[in-house]
Amino acid sequence: MTLPITTERLILRRYTQADIQDVVAFAAHPSVASATPDFEATESGVKAYIDLQNSYQPFEKGKCFDLAIELKEKSKVIGLLSLVCNDDKQGEIGYALGVKYRGRGLATESTAALMEYGFTTLGLHRIQAETDSGNPRSWQLMQRVGMKREGRLREAKFRDGKWFDKLIYGILSEEWQAMRAGRESSVNGHEKV
Repeated sequence: MTLPITTERLILRRYTQADIQDVVAFAAHPSVASATPDFEATESGVKAYIDLQNSYQPFEKGKCFDLAIELKEKSKVIGLLSLVCNDDKQGEIGYALGVKYRGRGLATESTAALMEYGFTTLGLHRIQAETDSGNPRSWQLMQRVGMKREGRLREAKFRDGKWFDKLIYGILSEEWQAMRAGRESSVNGHEKV
């Protein structure tokens, strides 16, 4: 498996200890902290988190393997991207992006790149993601990368003193490949017949 994964603006890679301050900076915001319950946004919490992540083999089955999202132009880690690979070629993706970097398409760019990697390099059959109904930016991102809403669990998530529905999105490898082929043909000026 080849890492890092690069896109036009981003590098998706393993963490290093040099990333501690960047991770503390983006993870300290409440909207990120609630999405990353596995570590505290302190130097010691992030150091322990990075040590744990680096103890995993890339995309080891059953482990929540996180990649740093590095913005190329600033050589700065601005978020994280997770992929859990389970049995039967199933994957679950997750993401958290620093508040200053939202609204620029960076989460969509990084998520699509990791999904491409999951389907083509890892041979996954299906990738899913979950969010809650109180997080429209997240479920809209899932739709932008081609996922379909597959389920809604009513009032299954309690956050900030309120109940929210849990939304489950997914996409199959064949759907991803068809969508990708459609994008490539439209870029080349050809329409599929």
